[in-house]
Amino acid sequence: MKNRTLHNAFPIVAAAIGNRFGVKVSVGGNQAYTDGKSIQLPAYDGDDAEYQDVAWGLLAHEAAHIRYSDFTLRYCNSVLRRRLCNAIEDVRIEYELAKDFPGTRLTIRTVIEKMIAKGDFVASRIDDHPANILYSFVLKSLRARVLGQSSLRPLVEATETALKATFPTGAVTRLKGLLSEVPEGLQSESDCLKLTDRILTMIEQEFEQQRQRNQAKQSADEDTSPESDDADQDAALADSELSDSTEQDERLPTDTDDDQSSESDGNDASNPGNPDDEPTTPSGSSSANSQGDDEDNTEMTDPMGVLQTLLSAGDSDIDQDLFESLKSALSLASENVSELLMPSGNEPPMDDRAGAFLLRKVQSESGKIRAALQGLVQSQNLNRSQHACRGRRMDGKRLHRLPLGETKVFQRKQVKAAPNTAIHLLLDKSESMGYQVTDSQGQPNGSRMPIALEATLALALAFEGIPGVNPGVTAFPGHQDDSVFQLLEHGQRVNVRTGAFSLAATGSTPMTEAIWFGAASLLRCREPRKVLMVMTDGQPNDTLSTLDILQRCRDSGIETVGIGLGLDVSHLFPIAITINDLSELRAQLFELSKAVLLAA
Repeated sequence: MKNRTLHNAFPIVAAAIGNRFGVKVSVGGNQAYTDGKSIQLPAYDGDDAEYQDVAWGLLAHEAAHIRYSDFTLRYCNSVLRRRLCNAIEDVRIEYELAKDFPGTRLTIRTVIEKMIAKGDFVASRIDDHPANILYSFVLKSLRARVLGQSSLRPLVEATETALKATFPTGAVTRLKGLLSEVPEGLQSESDCLKLTDRILTMIEQEFEQQRQRNQAKQSADEDTSPESDDADQDAALADSELSDSTEQDERLPTDTDDDQSSESDGNDASNPGNPDDEPTTPSGSSSANSQGDDEDNTEMTDPMGVLQTLLSAGDSDIDQDLFESLKSALSLASENVSELLMPSGNEPPMDDRAGAFLLRKVQSESGKIRAALQGLVQSQNLNRSQHACRGRRMDGKRLHRLPLGETKVFQRKQVKAAPNTAIHLLLDKSESMGYQVTDSQGQPNGSRMPIALEATLALALAFEGIPGVNPGVTAFPGHQDDSVFQLLEHGQRVNVRTGAFSLAATGSTPMTEAIWFGAASLLRCREPRKVLMVMTDGQPNDTLSTLDILQRCRDSGIETVGIGLGLDVSHLFPIAITINDLSELRAQLFELSKAVLLAA
């Protein structure tokens, strides 16, 4: 593995981010997806910064959906309605997420910039499907304005050019006005859907108005046709009269021509249908009106056809959703899938009655364990001292140093803070824990599972009673090898979770996966000292991967301790003890506690 520590390990960081967002994140397989309740990321275990950037952007976006979106909305089989609503909702939820987690703005903006640089996020063109042009403008313009993704601005400008060439000008103007309501005017995804419906209704109105303008213009053209015919006849008659007049009075040809020319000009000015002078008033007037219309309305030969094409769009007519494409980008080939999978944490079966019985059974022994550990802590606090230049109590052993210029001869008790340690206990509940075992005389001694449950609960109680120690307990495997049971989360009280300490021995020994989970839980704790204790009776499913993950824990500053139930586990853990009965645990832990709680 390239990355030998856990601090930047993909599964652990993903789980930590998910925990911070308040959503469940699982790592495994080779696909990324969301079911509306949790987020699944591929089992990636490399150190490619670009891959992780994409993953964190997707994780933030999907976490926003889980936190803020309504997955029960229906879109009446309208693809355009669904896609437009999703584009608006994406902006709304990312805006809301950034209120609580400001860093997500940069996380998602980084992904957008990378996609633009790679050519995976482009502007719409004039020859694109009308639905794609509309969707693209809504998505990009809102992201640029509301989310501050400034790298999208050139794409917004190019897409707006296509929008103006495809839609009536009034629709473009009114669309911008409606989009100005984002985000402040939207409190839920239902509000996004209402805004989408207003946009679609507005566009239908604008196309209908365009159709009516086209019809009015066509009617006006038809009305002018008879007038043109009458004008042709009048012009022919005027030519005939002019010819007769010329024949009758050849003495004044110039004056007659000038007068007739002036008369003809007057007729042209008052007669828009004069065929002898088409480029002047009639066509010129029509052209001017047409130009004025172009400034206010996009010319469309078939506006209702464009509208029908728009409203009947399918998914293939609109660009793939941005974050759906990211999920595809995160997919891994089978050879790149990590074998180290962090399992999901599940709630164990609860038996409060059995838990209460077990609690009464271990309370006295737990108290003894706690007293021993506290006594050692107190002794360590009291026995340490330091020397100073002034004080009330002199150290007689240092008086001889006075002639040598040594002034630190006063003794002061050093007050050392209580341990500030997070301890995570991993309990092996594999099938072998339920096998019958015998004592040294060969007599049946029951199974190891009751001993393990008693020891785990006693330890949790003892650690909880020591100031500065934050215990957590996980049992493995859970329902399957890819899950674990969270008996006690860090920060919970043991008394309210005793019903979880009533498990049966089943399954194999996925110790590697369980250590992943325990290490991730520890890395989320604020305590600077972190200790992972594993209680097991046998070999893990994969010894090599278990040794590897344990080394990565130590490289990350997590101390590892093994508690072998009836066997030696020092081949896995540098610090290890072996117990056969709960009564042995206190004596063994007393020797171990310096390494666990008080080591420098």
